[in-house]
Amino acid sequence: RQALGLLLASCSKPPPPPPLLPAVTKDGTPVVAMVGTEPITMASLQVIAAQNGYNLLNDKDRELALRDAVNNEILAAKAKELGYENDPDIRRYVKSQAVQKLLLATVDKEHQGAVPTEAELKAHYDANLAQFTPPTLAKAQILALLKRKGQEPQHAQKLDAVKSALAAKEVPFSELVKQFSDDPAAQAYAGMTNWLIKGEPSKQYPDTVLQAAFAAKDTTTISGPIEHNDWTYFVKLAERRDSQSTAYDQAKPQIAQQLMRQKRLDAYNAFVAQLKGTVQVQTFPEKVAADIQATTTQGGPPMGPVRTK
Repeated sequence: RQALGLLLASCSKPPPPPPLLPAVTKDGTPVVAMVGTEPITMASLQVIAAQNGYNLLNDKDRELALRDAVNNEILAAKAKELGYENDPDIRRYVKSQAVQKLLLATVDKEHQGAVPTEAELKAHYDANLAQFTPPTLAKAQILALLKRKGQEPQHAQKLDAVKSALAAKEVPFSELVKQFSDDPAAQAYAGMTNWLIKGEPSKQYPDTVLQAAFAAKDTTTISGPIEHNDWTYFVKLAERRDSQSTAYDQAKPQIAQQLMRQKRLDAYNAFVAQLKGTVQVQTFPEKVAADIQATTTQGGPPMGPVRTK
């Protein structure tokens, strides 16, 4: 009975008082809560409030923000106990965030507010005028006739029929494309191309056809016949957008962004190069290639038709 009394007495003892809440952390940040020995600062509470839309001037929102902050610390302590801090993904994320803070405090801080001068902007514009001059574009309708081996007479007959129809000017060119073209895609799109870029080759049409499209004076002229290998082409310009340079004053904001990005990149490269001089670096690209090759090689049946006996 005496032992039972002692046990009940010990169970009825109040829990130990929580540790005294420090007014501020060592760096002077106000402390608004404690979870065990872990302080929750005003700064971290403000972050949680901002993330969740809490107004700390409102009593209810203030309670919710403190609740979330406390819950977060409790969960963080449990995650640490289970070793999640050493998880490779977590370590990579922490390392990435640390790198970003380092760059903000060094490279970005050094170049904060640095604006290119008028002379730098103009020099860049003059040296890169082609960048601010879009190419000339054109769309065309193309009628293509194929001279198949052994069917030369039929090809000649179809070619004469197209020439006669063009000379008569009674049938729209798009209808002639649908009627005579040997290009299957032309049947659905009346021979209309995508945007062609002046000076750039096309996988579908030879250079002579492209030149005819860009050389057309208007959308009524039809060029052809144009012979290329086994094909005969007729070309009609459908739409044209001539190149026109962007004025310097309009291009200045874009140029400023480009120069600021380049200056930041130069500063970043210089900073990293300086740090590289203090550490030994070794890379093993052959191991990367071997590992990639090993993981991408897939087994399976050989390609090609399957022969059966």
